[in-house]
Amino acid sequence: MHRIAFAPAATRLPGALLALLVLLPLLVFLPLRAWAGKAYTPSGANERSHSTYRVAADGTYTREEEHAYRVRTARGVESYGTRQIGYISSQESVLSVEAWTETPDGTRIDVPPEAIRDRDEDNSDGSAEFSDTRFKVIIYPRIEVGSLVAYKAVTRVHETAYPGVFKQTFAFSPGIAVADWQATFVLPASSTLHVEARGVTGGLEKTVEGLSYYTFRYRRNTVMPPQADAAGRIHYADYLMVSTLPDMRSLGRLARAFFEPHVEITPEIRALAEQLTAGVRTDRDKVAALYTWVAQNVRYVAVSLGQGRLVPRPASTVLKNRYGDCKDHVVLLESLLSAVGIASSPALINSSDSYRLSTIGVQYPIDHVITYVPALDLYLDSTDPFAPFGTLPFGDYGKPVLLLALDRIARTPEMKAEEHASRTEVTLDIRPDGVIAGTSSTRMTGLFENASRSNHHFAQSRPEAARVKDLLYRFNETGTGGMDHGDPADITRPWWVKAHFELEPIANMPGRGGLPVPVGLAPGEIAGLASDKPEAESNFPSTCASRLVEERYTLVFPANVTIDEVPRGTWFRQGDVRYESRFVRVGQRVTVQRRLKVQRASNLCGVKEHRDWLAFYKVLQRDLRSQIIYR
Repeated sequence: MHRIAFAPAATRLPGALLALLVLLPLLVFLPLRAWAGKAYTPSGANERSHSTYRVAADGTYTREEEHAYRVRTARGVESYGTRQIGYISSQESVLSVEAWTETPDGTRIDVPPEAIRDRDEDNSDGSAEFSDTRFKVIIYPRIEVGSLVAYKAVTRVHETAYPGVFKQTFAFSPGIAVADWQATFVLPASSTLHVEARGVTGGLEKTVEGLSYYTFRYRRNTVMPPQADAAGRIHYADYLMVSTLPDMRSLGRLARAFFEPHVEITPEIRALAEQLTAGVRTDRDKVAALYTWVAQNVRYVAVSLGQGRLVPRPASTVLKNRYGDCKDHVVLLESLLSAVGIASSPALINSSDSYRLSTIGVQYPIDHVITYVPALDLYLDSTDPFAPFGTLPFGDYGKPVLLLALDRIARTPEMKAEEHASRTEVTLDIRPDGVIAGTSSTRMTGLFENASRSNHHFAQSRPEAARVKDLLYRFNETGTGGMDHGDPADITRPWWVKAHFELEPIANMPGRGGLPVPVGLAPGEIAGLASDKPEAESNFPSTCASRLVEERYTLVFPANVTIDEVPRGTWFRQGDVRYESRFVRVGQRVTVQRRLKVQRASNLCGVKEHRDWLAFYKVLQRDLRSQIIYR
């Protein structure tokens, strides 16, 4: 079981993703994708999971649990060979752990105490993250296909994130069979347990001697393979959420108390705010100046220790340290805005793949907090240093938010294709021996700009030759070249990328042949789609994006080459997808124009959108295979 703090934006380092799973005893043993054409076989199955939560009036509780999993495949031997029991060392204690392996013939082999070890949360990927999460790691002996691995544990939670509140969330992977799952909650009769569930049965069973007993059960025999682009499980999986808070606004009122004491207008904060906005006339320009400074000068570092998972540090501390997580960014930006008379509110949000909130007062799926400026109806996420003012990271678009200072639920704006655009001009001068000298120039906005700034920023320490080789390798091209671009960290200026390159022949010259359109060091956004084949069918809602891509390639053939035929181009209109390509020949010059516009109603797509994209993908593949025939 992992506990989560509010997380940073989509550009956070991978290690921060672990911290997103707060208060979620999730059954998340995801098996590998099955080989194409073969039946999906999960690595294992959940044969028994029984938990009892004995909850005190102050929200603290003791959890008694027993879990048993059957290993189904050789891969499962690795997956289930160890088990981690996560806990927050400052807030809870693991009182006892008993574990054992049961061989296929029924022989029980107990796990010795020395094979149940303590370790800290893994931070080996170099992410800027520190927490007091610890793990009891069980190392099971004599695992083989058919074995049962099991454990019992008793955990005491002596401090809760929200004092006086009890809440839990369980989400079930469709890829794992569940034979016997049961959760029992024993609470004071004076407390009401609010429930949101899908596929789970049960509820209040009895009230005896001042205690209410709630029991919930779940079983599923069928399994479904995982889907790479699936949205959050709240949209399709079975789950159980319970809370003593009736709704999300109740949670928001408690969370507001975490932030308000840490918003400060100290002399240093006021002086900085006035310095950054000196001579600035409009409120929008003032907000832009303050947002940009925080985004560029306060680096993201997650320090999730105790209540620091939910409670920010004082704004003065964040300013002094020049680092902090999303909560710290929000209180500092709110303090700076307040110093120049502009009100703002923390906005709790899910920054990954969930597009709705619970109907009751649970944390899930909230994992992040950003800033909302009511006077401008504007959302800001200063944890992403590559998001220019007025834009958001992809994971923040089209999401419900809990506005703490306003005590209401709102929604961030949906993506507009024209605001997430990549426009490229490429010139390709083909020499008589087939070598191609090329230049490219690209301007980007929105999600393209954000990703490109980030990529170029972190690639600056690599030798340019290595970067060029990797970029050409994307489309099976080889050659040399160089790149130029704006300052990735200066989000106040438009973003552009230029390149020059020389490609080794991709078609034989002289002689008769067919030449596909090379990409060189251009971004190749449209060509890149061909390497991302969609699933044959979609079983779950998926994440998707609105965007606009315009590419113009001009190919200049040498005088000794005769151009016999150019492709006709293509046209596609279906659902949210609009695509067009044109090939125009004038003398020895062939101009290729491709334009893709995808305008989604939201970033959550269903079966209809998947089928439309699959139909487009087939048309796109054919278009990208088109060749200019010459001799």
